[in-house]
Amino acid sequence: MQIVSQIKISALTWYRLMRALRIRGNGVRESGAFLLGRQGTSKITDFICYDALDPHCLDTGIIQFDGSGYVPLWEHCERQSLQVLADTHTHPGSWTGQSELDQTNPMIVTKGHIALIIPTYAQNRMQGLKGVGIYEYLGAHKWRMWDPKDHAVTITLL
Repeated sequence: MQIVSQIKISALTWYRLMRALRIRGNGVRESGAFLLGRQGTSKITDFICYDALDPHCLDTGIIQFDGSGYVPLWEHCERQSLQVLADTHTHPGSWTGQSELDQTNPMIVTKGHIALIIPTYAQNRMQGLKGVGIYEYLGAHKWRMWDPKDHAVTITLL
C-alpha cells in the first residue's frame, strides 16, 4: 500500500500538543487541534486548538466546530506562512475509530488530509503513536486507516 500523505512531528511538539489536548478536555470531553507546518513541507511545527478559533466548540462534550472558526485559522496561517497539515481530536476510552460524525464531517475536505484520533482524552502523559487512529481522507466521505507502523505519521527527535 503506497502512502499518499506523510507528516512528521518532533517529540517536543507532540508532547506539547498532548498536554494542550489533555488540559482542554480535562478528562471529561473531547478536544482537538489543527496541526500546522511551513508551506511546502510535511513537518508539523505548530498547532492551534479548535477552541482558540471557536470558543464554544467544546461546550457539549463533543466537538462542534462552527465554520466561522476557519476565518481566523486561515488568517493565522497566512500571517505565519503556515498550512494545515493534519488535524487531531480526542476520544474517550481506547477506541480511536471514526464515528459517523467524524467520517461525514472532515475538518479539512482535501484528498490526502490526515486526521488523528487520540485515545482517553489524551490523558496518557506518555502517549506515542501506538493506539492512535490515523486516517487519510480520500474524498466523498471515504477514509483510509493507517497503522502507525506504516509511517504515514512519524514522531521524531529533532
